[in-house]
Amino acid sequence: MTKRHKTVSSLQAQLKSDIYEAITGKITEICTEIVQDNVRDMGYIQKSELTYDRTWELLNSVTVGNLYVGTKQIKFEVFMDTDKIGSYVKDGDDWNQHASVDPMDVSEYIPLWVEEGTEGSLYDREGAHYMENSHLQLDGGLLARELAKRLKQNGWKVITT
Repeated sequence: MTKRHKTVSSLQAQLKSDIYEAITGKITEICTEIVQDNVRDMGYIQKSELTYDRTWELLNSVTVGNLYVGTKQIKFEVFMDTDKIGSYVKDGDDWNQHASVDPMDVSEYIPLWVEEGTEGSLYDREGAHYMENSHLQLDGGLLARELAKRLKQNGWKVITT
């Protein structure tokens, strides 16, 4: 922010731009990393030779989007984009991936089933609660501190309480 501004509008636009850059950069990276770590740590990725081949699409579906930077607030969402999870029907004795035995595409339910668990299926499991745990980690001021750090790097005087 070494640039001098002649109007308040120009100053506001610069601040908005710096906030947008911080969120789409480092803050998005932090959010994605925390959710992916929780997907791994909460039981989705099993460490057994008996597990089936993974598509890694749940892990790679973590998305930070719907960003809004206003004059008084900033909003964005961290979610699993089910459009990034495909359905794969296999031939022969291979198991379908993200598809039922019928075969019916169930890829849009994968994030929910991993989060909440399943009951009455061929492969019942407890919920991993990866999003719940991610929310708890992200809600403790980590993102506000990171935003303040990024703004300070751009020359803004940020006062935290």
